[in-house]
Amino acid sequence: MRLFDTHVHLDAGPNVLAPGELVERAAAVGVTDLLLVGVEPDNWARCAALAHAMPSVHLGLGIHPQAVRDLDDATIDDALERLPALLRQTGAVAVGEIGLDHLWDKDPIQRQRQRDVLIRQLDIAVALDLPVSLHALRSLEPLLALWRAHPARRRLPAILHSFSGSAEQVPMFAAEGMCFAFSGSVTWTGARHTPNAARVVPDELLLLETDAPYQPPHPLEPGPCRPDHLAQVLQRVAELRGASPEHIAELTWANARRTLRLDGPPKP
Repeated sequence: MRLFDTHVHLDAGPNVLAPGELVERAAAVGVTDLLLVGVEPDNWARCAALAHAMPSVHLGLGIHPQAVRDLDDATIDDALERLPALLRQTGAVAVGEIGLDHLWDKDPIQRQRQRDVLIRQLDIAVALDLPVSLHALRSLEPLLALWRAHPARRRLPAILHSFSGSAEQVPMFAAEGMCFAFSGSVTWTGARHTPNAARVVPDELLLLETDAPYQPPHPLEPGPCRPDHLAQVLQRVAELRGASPEHIAELTWANARRTLRLDGPPKP
């Protein structure tokens, strides 16, 4: 059985194990591939070094919407000027984690800054023809409107990281060809929308993730989450879809490899 964790933060607290130990534990439960996402300029180099050191770890780099409020405009401008070259030099397979966050930023000015930074990063993804890993917290509909406004973006492979929308919203994003990644939140006892959404996502758009060290699955919350906890996410998604864990594992592994275009030559 092969598993792909499409969203991890190996460099972030509150991880209690070293990145290498986290990856080894994940391998023991069948996780053969992980997408490590950088979230701000200060951690891009650390993430790139970790991905370079571990063949199973693939790299994404971007500015997270929650990081936007902590960075001034000059810092963001400098980082985004450097980002295209850095993506090429590091062999990154995605731009991300990027997106919109309307839960933690309610100020209209900060939301507009998030939007502006996201658009610039989507333009970079278009220019380099790279997939994107998208954060959308209480902001799914604004994200979809922004996406639809630019025809070039609509050709990019996209992952909706830790999808938190409803079953009724799934068709709107599926029509754009976006993939839906489900994390430990799908297992939480109070979850309603997320499990229902996990039932109806088309097979070819289904992905799994942990968001480690965040969003640990039930009954492990409050955490921290590890990549090997993907096994619990897998079990719950399989139950929701009335399928075997082996089938869901192979399906989501193949979907992730295709979406991130990893079926070519192995990385150096």
